[in-house]
Amino acid sequence: MKGFSDSERDRIREELIETGREQFSRFGHNRTRISDLTDAVDIATSTFYQFFDSKEALYLAVLRREQQQVAEGFNDAIEDASDPKSEVAAGFEYFFEELESNELYYKLIVRDDIRPLQQEASESELEAFHREQFEVIESHVRRWTELDSFRIDDPAEMVGLFQILAFSIAAKESFEGIDDVGYDTAQKTLIALIVNGLFAE
Repeated sequence: MKGFSDSERDRIREELIETGREQFSRFGHNRTRISDLTDAVDIATSTFYQFFDSKEALYLAVLRREQQQVAEGFNDAIEDASDPKSEVAAGFEYFFEELESNELYYKLIVRDDIRPLQQEASESELEAFHREQFEVIESHVRRWTELDSFRIDDPAEMVGLFQILAFSIAAKESFEGIDDVGYDTAQKTLIALIVNGLFAE
């Protein structure tokens, strides 16, 4: 890439991804401008295209990086669980916590903020991205569904359960101002009921 050393290219690319994560998390894909990204990294707008073909290409890079980090966090969350039942509970707890605290992940999973990529990213890139979305969960789900005590036999069904439960996060706002039943309490009850129901006594 003309004008930049290898170390400079690596640094600028990394700064664009980090800045992109911050901007996309705060404003979403549509409201983030390339000039906002390049101003923060202190490069010319035209220079951006030496690193990414489009804003969508950067967005995809940011989302794939995010998926990797969420996958690592999921693995860490269940690592110390004493048994499969505790693993599943820890997995659900981490999944909910990440959706609540990680605005970018929330936009991706709940709001389906992948749509801006439909026309810009190649079909193979999108297929790979969708496969990776729940890949870390699938690797554990296959192990869980092979247990005699686990009531679900189809890993895809279990992945679907995670996907459906993700939308319960959107109900958090309706709990604001309610004193007798808080969202956190309801969420813990929901996780306990689901986990207990997944395992045969």
